[in-house]
Amino acid sequence: MLINKQRNREDYSFANINLLGKCNVDCYFCLGKDIESLLSKHDQISTHFSQWENFEDFLNRCQTYGIKKLYITGQNTDSLLYKYLDELMDYLHNRGFTVGLRTNGYLASKQIQTINKCTNSVGYSVHTINQDTNKKIMGRRDLPDWESIIPATKQPRVAIVVNRHNVNEFFDILRFLSKFPNIKYIQARRISTDTRLSQLQIDISLYEELFQHVKANFVQKGEFDLAQIFEIYGQDVCFWRTVETSVNSINYFTDGTISDKYFVVEGYLDKHKDLVF
Repeated sequence: MLINKQRNREDYSFANINLLGKCNVDCYFCLGKDIESLLSKHDQISTHFSQWENFEDFLNRCQTYGIKKLYITGQNTDSLLYKYLDELMDYLHNRGFTVGLRTNGYLASKQIQTINKCTNSVGYSVHTINQDTNKKIMGRRDLPDWESIIPATKQPRVAIVVNRHNVNEFFDILRFLSKFPNIKYIQARRISTDTRLSQLQIDISLYEELFQHVKANFVQKGEFDLAQIFEIYGQDVCFWRTVETSVNSINYFTDGTISDKYFVVEGYLDKHKDLVF
C-alpha cells in the first residue's frame, strides 16, 4: 500500500513549533525516527526561545500569512519537557497568537496550570490503556493518570495512533475515553512515514482494515479536511490520515529550520539537501 500525499492543500490555517531534543518515551512509529540521524544532533529543550535561530523570522512569516494558531509540539521530544514552556506561551499570546499543545501527557499532572493557558486545544496521545501494550508502543510500562489529567484540562482532544499493538484494543480505548465529556474529539491517526514504509506497512494496512470495519458498522456524521468523522460511544472520532488531509500549515524546527511545507519530513529535507542521513 502506497501513501498518497494530498498536494492540493488549503490556505495556511496554523503553524507548528517543532521542538528538538531528548524524549521521555520511545514510540517506535515516531515521525522523528524518519530522519533520526539528522534531528538527534540538535537539542534545544533547555535553550531559551530568544536564542532559537530564525524564530522571530518564523513568527513574522506567520503574521504575513495571516496565521493566528500555533501548536507547540515535539518532533522527537515532548512539548512539556521544554524548560521555558510557560514563558514561551505567554510570549506568543502577547504577540497576538493563540497557542495549543501536543503531548504524551507524562508531565501533564505536574504542569496542568501551564497546559490550561492554552487558547487552542491540547492534544493528548492515548495509544493504549494497557501497561504491557504501552511498553511495546512507547517503551515504558507506566501510564499517565488520564483519570485526573483529562477532566482537569480545559480543551482536551485525544489522538490514538492505530498500530499493530493496539488495533484490537481500539474500541476499549474509545469506551474508556467516552467517560470524559470534555474531550472535544478523538483522532484515530494513521502512522506517517517518508522513509520507513517497509517497516511500518503492517501498521498502515491494519489502520485501513479498522477503518473499513468502522465504515461498515457506524454512520459517518461528517468530514473535516477530507478526514471522515464517525460518532462512536458518544464521541466524535475522526479518521486522520495526516498527509491525505487538505489542511495546511508551516513548520518551524528549533534548530532554526523554517519550512512552508505541511509535510514535515519532506519540508525539513528540502531545507537540508546538503545533508546525508
